[in-house]
Amino acid sequence: MDNTYKTNKYRQPLFEIVGMTSTELTFAVAFAYMESEQTENFCWVLEKLKELFVKKDMCPQVILTDRDLALMKAIEIVFPRSINLLCRFHINKNVDAKCKQHVVNDLKKTIDTLWMEVVWASDEVEYGQRLHQLEQACVDYSGFINYVKDTWLTPHRHRFVGP
Repeated sequence: MDNTYKTNKYRQPLFEIVGMTSTELTFAVAFAYMESEQTENFCWVLEKLKELFVKKDMCPQVILTDRDLALMKAIEIVFPRSINLLCRFHINKNVDAKCKQHVVNDLKKTIDTLWMEVVWASDEVEYGQRLHQLEQACVDYSGFINYVKDTWLTPHRHRFVGP
């Protein structure tokens, strides 16, 4: 689930919902123009989607989103049994942009590699080790490491870290 912004003449967000097959092909599920990205608007769209299910107790097992907090709240409300994971592509894009703001070019590639090792850690022990390495590399870049920890790792790591 994701939004595109300001791409139509009304400048309304287009909320797009796609599904994925077992062969990793995507297919369109639903689209909706929304007045704004408020939790109640997302709830309305998700409720309409839920009404389309053949079995009323069915719900998606996993829902993948970016870190849109209003959407994440709506998913909790409408699909409380679904697991809401965060899209690593969007996370990495945001982390990369923040890295460019805070880190000198010589260390950027090293820090990118260390970040990816944190994201792909296979267990808690490896996660702790990789995070420690990243923290050591970022000792002079507190703005960057605080962003990574406060925005992504502390509140959301269970939604995207791991194989």
